Amino acid sequence: MTSTLPPRLSHSTLVPREHVHRDALSEVYLTDIICDRYPNFRVGVHLPKSHSYYSDHVGPAALRYDPLLLLECFRQTSILIAHRHVNVGFDQSFIFNTGDVTIVSDDALTITDAPGNGELSAVIVDEKLRDGEIIGISLEMRLQLGGSAAAIMDMVIQWMPRPVWARVRTKGRRALGLDEYRHGIAPQPGRAPRTDRGFHAPETLGRRIDRNVVIGEVRENASAANLEIDVLVDQRHPSLFDHPLDHIPGAVLFEAIRQSGLLAAHDLFGLSARRLRIRSFGADFTRFGELDLHTVATVTPDDDPTGYGFRVDLTQEGQQIAGGRIHFDTLITPRRIARPTGGSR
Repeated sequence: MTSTLPPRLSHSTLVPREHVHRDALSEVYLTDIICDRYPNFRVGVHLPKSHSYYSDHVGPAALRYDPLLLLECFRQTSILIAHRHVNVGFDQSFIFNTGDVTIVSDDALTITDAPGNGELSAVIVDEKLRDGEIIGISLEMRLQLGGSAAAIMDMVIQWMPRPVWARVRTKGRRALGLDEYRHGIAPQPGRAPRTDRGFHAPETLGRRIDRNVVIGEVRENASAANLEIDVLVDQRHPSLFDHPLDHIPGAVLFEAIRQSGLLAAHDLFGLSARRLRIRSFGADFTRFGELDLHTVATVTPDDDPTGYGFRVDLTQEGQQIAGGRIHFDTLITPRRIARPTGGSR
């Protein structure tokens, strides 16, 4: 009797950066892809131990791989599968519709002396069709690090030809009273954030580097029991804007969701970002975030009997662009503090 072992994933080289929509090789985290039987895939992952964005954390989080780095691996996997195995051309533009990440094990995220190699398994569980052609996929994915399950993600993406993308974007911007997009566009007078960068000490948000802070001034709406926070978008950020885009990328919005949740945990419950661990997070992207409009994160505590959860609605001029959620647990027993009775700060 003979047996056939499945081929092993390679961690020797990175996949071509074009296949995961990155400009910098340092922002590519996948090494190989194998289709065992369509629609089942295995993908090699290599995580950097030191990175100016993903490694910029304080407290215990500095000793683990960043959950948003895992999100980026999942995102790159979805695009790699689409190009390699769904025959999506490089003349297509991609849309991130929805994604939910759950951390399975903090221990699996611990940075060790060994290389940050992992294996990501992915299954296409649904296909979106138009005139018999696949224009989107839904994926269920699981990432293992050091042989242990680290995180899972459900994700939906779709794509369209670039000429169609251009028409959709131009029509959408005109409906908002905006001119056609041009490279380097910035918030218009009267539509800009209320505050400049540097409003928060990075340590309050679990960071050390000012440039990695993406939220600004906070205004509390006591009647609605929430916080309203400016979102700051730096188009020159080397990781969040690896290449020019005509809209706010999902990476920026996910970071805004995380930092808004951390700030709400600090302001409302007296919790230090040093002691918080992400258990799960996700977002539904409902419309494009425009680079020349002011973005606001509205944070509301969510019911979570085992930790601290927050809903984060991201809006521009009152219109939602994404609905986010994030849940933490804590390494300490927090001291709950009284909420202000009203006013702004």
